[in-house]
Amino acid sequence: MSINGITTTSYITGYANRRVNNNSSSPVHHQAIVNQPSKMITLHISKENDPDGKSIGSMADENCSVTVYKPNDFDPANPVYRVKVWDEEGNVTERMVDISKVDPKSCDTIDMFAYSSHLTDSGECKDAQSAFSGIPHFEGYNKLFDKKDWFVPLKNMMQMQYDAGNLKGYWDFKKFWDFLTK
Repeated sequence: MSINGITTTSYITGYANRRVNNNSSSPVHHQAIVNQPSKMITLHISKENDPDGKSIGSMADENCSVTVYKPNDFDPANPVYRVKVWDEEGNVTERMVDISKVDPKSCDTIDMFAYSSHLTDSGECKDAQSAFSGIPHFEGYNKLFDKKDWFVPLKNMMQMQYDAGNLKGYWDFKKFWDFLTK
């Protein structure tokens, strides 16, 4: 089990396991307690033999949780991932994302997170998920299903890091930028 791509404006102060329901075949999900007054985030991360596949990325805030799963029958020649989104009431929306059809100039947060998770998991751009995870909160993109041009907030993040004199931060985002623009 691993924890990938935790994104939140606060830090995690506790960690606990819980079952989604009492069905013994349901996967165990992990709950991270965030240091915000009366706020909690839940990261949904797979365990061994999870029917959804292996989680390769999870991000959450106090309003939702997104997990990208590499299906058990994953075919690298046809990279399609299962993405689940849990809203604050625990309702789940599921989508299959074909990575070959993701356009960073016009896609929503779900597709772009799946794409960046794929790039990190496949080794094509090992820092893609980390770089992407910082973008939505910086730009205030909390509407997961709205399409946007991801080059704009990525460029803004690079510029902000450069202006602040954080060259490491600048280069972390620039690696992702260079991959996307090649």
